[in-house]
Amino acid sequence: MIIYIEPRSSFRPLSSDTLYGAVVSTFQTLSQNLDELLPSTEKPPFLISSAFPFVLGSEINHFFPRPLDKVQENSNIDNAFRKKMKTVRYVHETIFEKWINGEINEETLSKNPDKYQISEGLLYPKSLSLDFSIKSLDTARNSLNRLTHFSDFFFTSGYYYKKAGLFFMVRFLDPEFESKYRDLLLGSFKFLRDRGFGGDVSVGKGHFEIYDIIDKEIINEPADGNRFISLSKYLPAEDEIKQFQEKRNLWYDFYTKRGRDSSGRIRKKVRFFLEGSTFPDLNKEIYGKAIYVDKEAIEFGYSFNVRMRD
Repeated sequence: MIIYIEPRSSFRPLSSDTLYGAVVSTFQTLSQNLDELLPSTEKPPFLISSAFPFVLGSEINHFFPRPLDKVQENSNIDNAFRKKMKTVRYVHETIFEKWINGEINEETLSKNPDKYQISEGLLYPKSLSLDFSIKSLDTARNSLNRLTHFSDFFFTSGYYYKKAGLFFMVRFLDPEFESKYRDLLLGSFKFLRDRGFGGDVSVGKGHFEIYDIIDKEIINEPADGNRFISLSKYLPAEDEIKQFQEKRNLWYDFYTKRGRDSSGRIRKKVRFFLEGSTFPDLNKEIYGKAIYVDKEAIEFGYSFNVRMRD
């Protein structure tokens, strides 16, 4: 299942852990049983990706995280092109699909740079002639310091979308889970549509409309892939870390998260692998885990894994 949303205001990036947390919070609001959504569950009912850009043209153009792999260390890549690629966060679906099927990589892209366009951190074929805008904007805010009684000024960042939006994918892990959770999930996102995402909804941020919901596979992954790419933030289980250390063939970036609860108490620190990180295949259906970072807060670290070939 793919859910497309159109931001109607300043919108922060939506990662898989944020989306899952919003779903759990909504289920609590709607008084649903959460047992299968908690870390004690051996198999989560569904996997959820982070949200990625789509651009409207003659059809919807999907963009996925630029895969991280060993080709980035190849000295045959032109330095100028390498610098340009460092600005690329997402690649067009046609590029992504060829990449995970082992047909192209950063080196082969560098041999035909005139065929591609880089705009707003997105890499896509020039032949598409896409017209869109994804702009980042910092907004000044202020809050009252309860100790000094003076106003503290700070800035929050967000993105504005024109002829573009965000999409994310949900993968149910068996038919029983799908029949149980599909309507609940759709209801939760309709609830979030009315409420908004994030803590700044009261000042007009985080609002969106649901553009479309479809049941369709848009990634043709190789059946014989010997690696996988994560399309979500990924918190590996202990046995996975051990096997990755033995195989060594992993390419990644990571993100450290340490939130606070409503009282300001600091929660347990968690380090995720970022979207686009690639790993050796361990012949598993499910990668990752979810953990408690305090008594009531959960971090969802299951990988939305897609097979790929070297």
